[in-house]
Amino acid sequence: MEIIINNLTPHEINIIDKDGKVVKTFPSDGEARATQDEVEIGTVEGIPIIKMTFGEPVGLPTVSDRVFYIVSVITAEAARLSGRTTRDLFVTGKTVRNDKGQIIGCQSLCIFE
Repeated sequence: MEIIINNLTPHEINIIDKDGKVVKTFPSDGEARATQDEVEIGTVEGIPIIKMTFGEPVGLPTVSDRVFYIVSVITAEAARLSGRTTRDLFVTGKTVRNDKGQIIGCQSLCIFE
């Protein structure tokens, strides 16, 4: 049975091996996210301080035995808290950064439980 991995983050995901070579790229296939609520709770030095809470997942397809989705940790956590199974969700693991400290990819995909 063929396994399909779809990237439901807003940017492409590069899988990078131990030698720094990109071995797989997952282009964005859309975006799953969590609803969010923002409430201003004050200011510090004139800067608004916001309390942000995350709610239900949005944009997650129905679970399928052969399709997996790369999502953000926030989206995966929203799915878990809503009671949706996370057996089809991956988050990025072992991030790889360039010499400027910017994330350029990851070395693995992680299951989310």
